Amino acid sequence: MKEMMGHLPGKLFLSALGISVIAFIAVSFSGFLEEGNLFFGWMTPPLVIGIVFVVFWLICYMIYFFFFWPYR
Repeated sequence: MKEMMGHLPGKLFLSALGISVIAFIAVSFSGFLEEGNLFFGWMTPPLVIGIVFVVFWLICYMIYFFFFWPYR
């Protein structure tokens, strides 16, 4: 963590993850997850939000790891 905070890409990476956690909490408390919507006929809102959350973290990690990793 100390090494990541030492350069700008690491700070941006951690900021993106922190903002995504805040957004996930905000969506959880907004009441959107309690609505009876289905996406693609079978995906419930909590499942969709969870998939979006994990995919966002994976994309952020892949970009940071392959392009900005300080220990190459």
